[in-house]
Amino acid sequence: MRRALFGSPINVLLAAAPASWALHEWAAESPWTFITAAISLVPLAGLIGLGTEQLARRSGPAIGGFLNATFGNAAELIITIFAIRAGQLEVATASITGSILGNTLLVLGASFVVGGVRHGTQTFDRRVAGMNSSMLALAVIGLGLPTAFAAARGTGSEVQTISDVTAAVLLLLYGLSLVYYFRTSGGAHPPTGLPHWTGRVAMAALLAATAGVAVVSDVFVGTLDGVIADLGISAAFLGLVIVPIVGNIAENIVALRIAYRNQMDFSMLVSLGSSLQVALGVAPLLVFASLFTAHEFDLVFPTIQVIALAAAVTITALIASDGESNWLEGAQLMAVYVIVATAFWYL
Repeated sequence: MRRALFGSPINVLLAAAPASWALHEWAAESPWTFITAAISLVPLAGLIGLGTEQLARRSGPAIGGFLNATFGNAAELIITIFAIRAGQLEVATASITGSILGNTLLVLGASFVVGGVRHGTQTFDRRVAGMNSSMLALAVIGLGLPTAFAAARGTGSEVQTISDVTAAVLLLLYGLSLVYYFRTSGGAHPPTGLPHWTGRVAMAALLAATAGVAVVSDVFVGTLDGVIADLGISAAFLGLVIVPIVGNIAENIVALRIAYRNQMDFSMLVSLGSSLQVALGVAPLLVFASLFTAHEFDLVFPTIQVIALAAAVTITALIASDGESNWLEGAQLMAVYVIVATAFWYL
């Protein structure tokens, strides 16, 4: 367990966790509480991912793939559940959109740039990329139709019913996609170079990191009102940019590292696979998890977010259709992300 905590330099950031707890007692809505909580979430999310990979390595392809699919976005799911519980529905909605945009535009684009600068034109399985793109398109349809209905008919019980049915269908579709993936590709194939942990150490690290994320997420979400008021950052920008980066930065670094090693198939699996987890897994789960809170969460998104999602999925599908990538295509994806983030800064 000691090696799990001190084996990576990024885990030094765990020292920010007790600082955030102390600041939370003295100044709950201080920007410094927000900053220290965000910093400590980074290594905790990384430990969840690494613990999951270690268990996946030891449990075989099918169970390993299930573990990756289940815990891949655990940190962000926990953060968003706390946001819903606190009534920060705009942050929660934007974090769903921001995770998909961040993975399909920023992370995938940066992976193309890093890999392309080092290796030139890189190749990947266009069949898998095409399937992921089509699944993302279906997810956008699933998220967009409740929004369109609410715009046409207004909010009401029908909107929540449509969201519930859509969430159930998306979860079913996600389950079917996992079955297909396990049967056709043999499950997850983690990159080389990971440390070797025993099963007990991996499980202990996973459980401890998940508990830590839950505690720190409560502190993190509790600072959002103060950050919005004191720093003038909109709830939409916080959810779209800050929360996804904090929850996924460790996984994003993995995608860049393996792209640098010319393992583009796995790099795309990390980025696009994470987007699918959010769109088909996390978002529907939040609909049902909100039933246990005082605030109902539905799949009605602001129109601008649905448009941004549709644009991101379209350009990603076009770029990935030929099974090749280069640094210029990566720059194109990142440029779209910067444009979207700029627009949300002024919302």
